[in-house]
Amino acid sequence: MWSAVLNRLSLRSVLIVNVIVPLLFAMALATWFGFRTVEHVVESRLQEDVELVARAIRLPVSYSLEKKRFGSVGQALQSVFSIGRVYGAYVYDKEGRRIAAVGAVEPEQQQQGLQDVLEGGKRRGQYEKIEGRRVYSYFVPLFDSSGKTNGMLQITRKKSDIQENIHTLRLRVIAILVAAGLFMSGLVLFGFYRAAGRYFTELAQSMTRVRSGERSHRAPHHGPREIASLARVLNNMLDSVDRSEKEVEERRRSEQELENRLWQSEKMAAIGQLAGGVAHELGSPLSLIDGKAQRALRDPDISATHEKSLRDIRGQVGRMNDLVRQLLDFGKGAMREKRWVRADRLAGSAVLTIQKETGASVEFVTRGPEPGPFVYADPLRFEQALINLLRNAAQTGKATRVAICWELAATREVIFKVEDNGPGIADEVKPRIFEPFFSTGKNGRNTGLGLSVVHGIVREHSGSIRVFDAELGGAGFEIVLPPQEEKPKQESGAENV
Repeated sequence: MWSAVLNRLSLRSVLIVNVIVPLLFAMALATWFGFRTVEHVVESRLQEDVELVARAIRLPVSYSLEKKRFGSVGQALQSVFSIGRVYGAYVYDKEGRRIAAVGAVEPEQQQQGLQDVLEGGKRRGQYEKIEGRRVYSYFVPLFDSSGKTNGMLQITRKKSDIQENIHTLRLRVIAILVAAGLFMSGLVLFGFYRAAGRYFTELAQSMTRVRSGERSHRAPHHGPREIASLARVLNNMLDSVDRSEKEVEERRRSEQELENRLWQSEKMAAIGQLAGGVAHELGSPLSLIDGKAQRALRDPDISATHEKSLRDIRGQVGRMNDLVRQLLDFGKGAMREKRWVRADRLAGSAVLTIQKETGASVEFVTRGPEPGPFVYADPLRFEQALINLLRNAAQTGKATRVAICWELAATREVIFKVEDNGPGIADEVKPRIFEPFFSTGKNGRNTGLGLSVVHGIVREHSGSIRVFDAELGGAGFEIVLPPQEEKPKQESGAENV
């Protein structure tokens, strides 16, 4: 339970409870014992004052009593009473009868102390009651010139006078104790704040800032060695948490990327399988239709109307054959064999192939070092990727110039770029440009598989592809192949495409 209470207190409160309170209690206990001793000493000193007064007038009173000069006895007592330190002064004969008295209250004739002193002949002091008032009485026997007891002197002082002096002393001691306690408490608290409290406050503020979201904040590590060490441990822990979170985030991102790639691969494989099947199913009927139309056109007696219709049929069949070819390209999806090939030969072969399709309507420009850098790739598959990019650029409709370039970067990455001067690609379309069956063309000859095939081939070669705004004004595609190792000498003959 006590531990639970301490857990709810602040460090300053715990310091007060565990240090200051026990310290003040020890001070109070020591002061109490010391004050009891002082009280006893003070009380003894006040009693000694009475005794000194009694001894001072004992001889004159004894002489006057022996000579029966009672007036002188009264004068001596009156002089004592005028000092102001006594409550009453009384003289008794040897029979115990009071013969002189000075004071506000007269004691009873038969007092136990009086009888004991007369009988024993010794001095004595005691507390007693006189008419209900507590007084301190000091009895002194009186002797004549022969040394015999001829009476007794009694000096009294009110106990309240003694208690008032002790009470005043007690109040002063308590006031000093309280002042000393407050001063010491303030001194301890101030010393604690200067030595450790302010550093703990800074540490707590740093923790609060981190908890509120300032993950980059770090606690200042100054102050006493233990607190500075604690701040460094906290900072190390925060750094470790940040590193762990970054590792977790990086691992999660990597897993997400792998999952996306796996899903994309599965999707592409399924689409490729479907596309290949559809292409094979369409190939035979289309070949038959084209063959029948071609033979019909050889008939010399065919009318102009029928000839136009047959040529339209052959045109549409040709369009369908292009679609079938794209479907077959998408459905292949597997490399045959990689070997070392020069980049300029891949680009040149792709340009020659696409020029046969487009004729002179589009100008193709090649730029790059010759001989170009070596690329370790499947020549047929990678050339197909370049052909698709060139075909995509040439089919934009408004493009009249297409450029293909290659280079070896400082990081030994081989980079291919295909650019055109067409209308370009809108920013909102770029994220979907490599999706299967997604097409921006409006000529009806594009299935939307060409760029998907390119994307798949580039990934097969562990490369990357991106779309950008070309310097010619249209769209641009950049293929980056990973750093190429130096071409082995034993493969020096494997350079032909």
